[in-house]
Amino acid sequence: MHEIQQIKTLIANRDIKRADIVIARLLRLDLTPSELRSLYMLRARTRLLSGRPEDAIDDLTFSQKLGQENDDTDLDLLELFGDAYFARFELASVGFADRTDALRAQQAYERLITLDPDYSNLGWIYYQQGRIQLTQTNIAVAEGYFQKALLSASHVRALSAFCYERLGFIAFYETRDLPKSLTFLERAINTYPHDEDGHWLVQVHILRSRVFKTIGDTDSALRVAEAGLKIASGSQIEKRSLSEAILNITELLSGLQGHDRETLAYLDQFTQQTKRPPGADVTWSRVYEMRGNAHFALGKFDDAISDYTAALQFNPDHPWESFLYQQIARALYQKRSYSEAIEILNKLLNTAHDDGHLIVDFRVYDLLGNAFFALKRYTEAIQAYQSALLIVPPNTDSRNKIQSYYDLAKELI
Repeated sequence: MHEIQQIKTLIANRDIKRADIVIARLLRLDLTPSELRSLYMLRARTRLLSGRPEDAIDDLTFSQKLGQENDDTDLDLLELFGDAYFARFELASVGFADRTDALRAQQAYERLITLDPDYSNLGWIYYQQGRIQLTQTNIAVAEGYFQKALLSASHVRALSAFCYERLGFIAFYETRDLPKSLTFLERAINTYPHDEDGHWLVQVHILRSRVFKTIGDTDSALRVAEAGLKIASGSQIEKRSLSEAILNITELLSGLQGHDRETLAYLDQFTQQTKRPPGADVTWSRVYEMRGNAHFALGKFDDAISDYTAALQFNPDHPWESFLYQQIARALYQKRSYSEAIEILNKLLNTAHDDGHLIVDFRVYDLLGNAFFALKRYTEAIQAYQSALLIVPPNTDSRNKIQSYYDLAKELI
C-alpha cells in the first residue's frame, strides 16, 4: 500500500492533521489484517505527537491483537508502547501521575534492547530511559543513559540536542555545575536542526538565561532571554512559548532598578495574549505581583494596590502574603491614607496572632508607627515603635531612625 509511505512522510514533516485524514480515509476500506495493523500503529504515532497518549495506547493495543504471533517481539511496537506509556505519565495532572506507566515504559524499552542490542533507534531508547530515571531522581544513572544516547544510532534528528539539554538541566539543577551547564546548553542549541520545533528551542534559551542569572551575569541573561523571545514571537510558534518567554524576561527585568516601564510593557503583552484563568493561578498571581512592584516604583500607588489585591485573589495561599499586605499598606501610606494603612497592618498582625505566628519584620511595626505618628496618635505610635525596636538589627540606620521617631513621639505627648 503506497499510502503508508505517504503517511510516514507526513508524520516526519509534522503534518499530523493531513496524516490523520489519510489514515481515516484508508480505514474505511476493506483492508488485510497486516494493513490494518500498520495503519493503527501509524495513527498511534500521530496521536502520540498530538499529545493524546491514552488514544495512542488504545490503538497500539488493538494493533497488538492483530499480530498476536509476534506481539512481544515487534520492535517498533515496543518503542511506541514505551513512548506512549511514558507520555501518559508525563502529561498526567499533578497528583494523578501513575508511576506504573513509567515502569511499563521502562520494561518495554528494556525488552527492546534485549531483543536487538543494535536497534536502529537505540539512541532514542537510551534518551527515554534517561528521562525516566530523572523522574526517579536517579541522577547518575540518567546521565549515563544520556551519554550512551549521544554515542548510539538514531533516526531522531534532534537527539543530540535533546541529550545535551538534559545534561545541561542536570548540571544546573542537580550538580550545580553552572559552567558545565552553559557548555551543554550551548551545544544543545548548536546541534538543534533549524527546521525543527521552535518551542523546544525557546525552552533552552529560558533555561540558559536562568543559569546566567544565577551566575550573576545579568547582561548575558537578558541577551539570551531576548533571543528566546525573538524565536517565540515567530508566527509558527505556539502561543504558550511566547507567554513563557515574556514571563521569563519580565522576571529578569523586575529584579533590576530602572526597568519598571519596560516590565509593565512586557506584562501588558503577556495579559493581552494569554488567556486569563477563571480561578486561582500561581502564574497570574506572580504577574500581578510584578505589576504591583513596577507601579509602586513609578509612584502609581492606586494601580499598585489594585495589582497586589489581584495577586492575592489569584493565589489565596500566597507564600508572601504578608509582604503583599505590607506593600498595600505602604502604597496607602504614600497616598496619605493613613487610617486605611493602619487597618491593613492591624489585620495582618491580628491574623498572624490568630494563626499562632509572630511578625518578625520590624518594617511592619515601623510603618504602623509612622501611620499613627502622621495622625498625631502618638501613644499608639510609641507602642508600634517599641515593637519595632525589639526586633530591628542593632547599629543600623533603620534602628536610629525608629529610635528618633520614638523619642519625638514621647516628647509630643
